[in-house]
Amino acid sequence: MKLRWKTLIGDTLILALCILALVAISRQTASGGSGYVQVQSSEATYRYSLDVDREITVQGPLGETHIVIEDGHAHIEDSACPTKSCTFQKPISNARSWIACLPNQVLLTIVGSNSENLEVDDVAN
Repeated sequence: MKLRWKTLIGDTLILALCILALVAISRQTASGGSGYVQVQSSEATYRYSLDVDREITVQGPLGETHIVIEDGHAHIEDSACPTKSCTFQKPISNARSWIACLPNQVLLTIVGSNSENLEVDDVAN
């Protein structure tokens, strides 16, 4: 009988630790309010604040990729790639989210969060 209680207590502790780990991972990956979008192309890397609505055009090997930052989200509006599959991706806003236009070599990545007090240099327009 004692062994049953020890097993039950051990199983309960393991379950509780698993739930805590899942909650911690979920909070880290799904934290909203990301700080900026990093746009990488074959020519350069740019960073833009998600707090400012804007439209960006980035040059790739196949032509221009048109990016829209709006309401704290970023997405590819249009691209010179043949399939245009990147334009069908949902807008991104959470840290470590990304959208890639592989044929035109353009990558959008959300980096940072508002709680980190990040400074963004908006010199590259």
